[in-house]
Amino acid sequence: MGPGFESSEMAAVRALVAEMSPLGVASVEPHSALVAELGFDSLGLVELLIVIEDRFGLPPLEDRELLGLERVADLEALVLAAQGRVPLR
Repeated sequence: MGPGFESSEMAAVRALVAEMSPLGVASVEPHSALVAELGFDSLGLVELLIVIEDRFGLPPLEDRELLGLERVADLEALVLAAQGRVPLR
């Protein structure tokens, strides 16, 4: 899969984040903070991750994989890692 595919997937991740943001934001950027800027709380993040798992056909994410999710870019990296395309830091 080429970079264009990853870009379209990341755009889909960002669209889901924007759609599910408790603050009703129109769009998000990779540097957007999930909690501070977008209003997610712990339950909201769990709900978002379940939707992302379903939408991208990912296996259930491990708790340790969820530690350190602060920004949209962290979530994008998690999706790519779960798909086996890039190692998770």
